[in-house]
Amino acid sequence: YDVVGLLCINPAAHGGKFRLSNACNVHDTLRRKLPKFLMYELERPIPRDVLENGAGKGTVGVCVSNKLGRSQSLLFMRIRSNSYPIYALDGDRMRFRYMRHWIETGHDKSNVRLPALLRIAMDILDDELDKECIFHDALKSGEMIFTNNAILPHARDSFEDDPNFPPRHLVRAWMNKLKDVVTKTR
Repeated sequence: YDVVGLLCINPAAHGGKFRLSNACNVHDTLRRKLPKFLMYELERPIPRDVLENGAGKGTVGVCVSNKLGRSQSLLFMRIRSNSYPIYALDGDRMRFRYMRHWIETGHDKSNVRLPALLRIAMDILDDELDKECIFHDALKSGEMIFTNNAILPHARDSFEDDPNFPPRHLVRAWMNKLKDVVTKTR
């Protein structure tokens, strides 16, 4: 998805600050700092966990396709085919897709060790994303933020709810931008 929107219904009692970073600036910095073999780790297809409804168990109900899709041998193939780079470059366009957790769990579930060079590259990437943070604050009730999900990665700090108040509640929406519309005039 191109855009993610977050609407705060109830903020957390403590913590939960929202962070935005600039992946384009980080890419430029990493290109200058990293040797090519480490940069390659961020630009090659990387297997990621397969996200599904039902806490990773598929949808509710007794369905043969759910059981089949969760079998270890097919899960391995599904994860291996769910591979794409952290940084995808296409001419002057860039797409950034990074959720370290899903990369690590994808490797774990497919019984493939996370390569040491990839771990090092992701450690450096995490540090640079922290340095390039352009927004770091908690959303208040009724506040909403929209961000370009392809170049502005988002995250949140850990949080704690207070049993005397409503729990933290954010509504998330993913949107694809409309393709350019060309109007023909006579």
